[in-house]
Amino acid sequence: MIEDFLRVRARVSLSEQLEALSLGPSCGLHFPDGFAPWAVVLRLGRVWEEQPQSGKACWGISLRLCSRSSHPARWSGSCSCSSFSPFSCTSLHPKSGHKVPVVGRLTLSGPVLACRLSLVIPQACRRAQTEARKMLSSGVCTSTVQLPGKVAVVTGANTGIGKETAKELAQRGARVYLACRDIQKGELVAREIQTMTGNQQVLVRELDLADTKSIRAFAKDFLAEEKHLHILINNAGVMMCPYSKTADGFEMHMGVNHLGHFLLTHLLLEKLKESAPSRVVNVSSLAHHLGRIHFHNLQGEKFYNAGLAYCHSKLANILFTQELARRLKGSGVTTYSVHPGTVNSELVRHSPFMKWMWWLFSFFIKTPKQGAQTSLYCAITEGLEILNGHHFSDCSVAWVSAQARNETIARRLWDVSCDLLGIPMD
Repeated sequence: MIEDFLRVRARVSLSEQLEALSLGPSCGLHFPDGFAPWAVVLRLGRVWEEQPQSGKACWGISLRLCSRSSHPARWSGSCSCSSFSPFSCTSLHPKSGHKVPVVGRLTLSGPVLACRLSLVIPQACRRAQTEARKMLSSGVCTSTVQLPGKVAVVTGANTGIGKETAKELAQRGARVYLACRDIQKGELVAREIQTMTGNQQVLVRELDLADTKSIRAFAKDFLAEEKHLHILINNAGVMMCPYSKTADGFEMHMGVNHLGHFLLTHLLLEKLKESAPSRVVNVSSLAHHLGRIHFHNLQGEKFYNAGLAYCHSKLANILFTQELARRLKGSGVTTYSVHPGTVNSELVRHSPFMKWMWWLFSFFIKTPKQGAQTSLYCAITEGLEILNGHHFSDCSVAWVSAQARNETIARRLWDVSCDLLGIPMD
């Protein structure tokens, strides 16, 4: 009976289950009769007030186990964190003494596998999900800067974070180039942005970051067409794709996420200097903490793991940002790396597992518009020059791994990248 129940109820989405949460009183979520003598009570609420300067809101989830005959529960466990980061804590079951974790990682055991199994969802609480999403999605660009006369290039702007970033820039009056591989899709997005913003200066140009010929062709055409470039947002990327190589023989993650943007930035650098003050924003990830730069296996030929390959490339983004900042000091060009948050986008299209994980944790995942906020913040916020080379998350400076702070590795990666791309080393 229990096995049948688990099989049927596992199809209930986490977002639907959490719709039962309200920001006020707790909402009881009960198992059917005969399944377990316990009810699960969840509460979601602010742990402390929103910080107006950073735009961050902290949150916490508490889980209580209670006997149907002894509500309210005597047992509870709770913890909190900022942004999306998963968490967990444990406490003892009041009778059995077994450790039972709170729902942060959804690793509950036995009948307490509640957050993924059958929860009775009261339809009256549907608005709670929207309100909770607002609370969980900390980090909003509050700058009112307008960008008439400014020119911006956004890679991967035909979908997801790139699309939303381009839309925000166009809304502020910038001339925006959507640099994307799929021209037809890019044209559709450009027309959509033009209609929504009233800005007709939204242009589409072909750019395939997996092919250095395409990158050079894009840069050549852009330099011939434009006199200025004020904002370059290196947003495009691939994630967890099966082992494959770019047109130039580079491992796909390192080739697209790092080397492609490295070459593009190099080719547009003089224009950025001429247009100073100007900015370069490299979209990295929290996943860089798991990354390592294996110079002896940069192309993944000796060993390969799709997940780690993505992490390595995101680490390379941060190292590139910091070395570029050191080399451009005093030039009027500043550069930043950003973690957009965990965003529901097409980036996970290569991994069925990650699609499932995104679905599982959908309640905690940002929308593309929310994910674009930190890129936008670094691209337009006034007075950010003093933080040149820093890494940002949720529109504030974020901590990076020890390897990401290693200047020796950053310099070596720069030299190796130049060698692979045929760029003269200075």
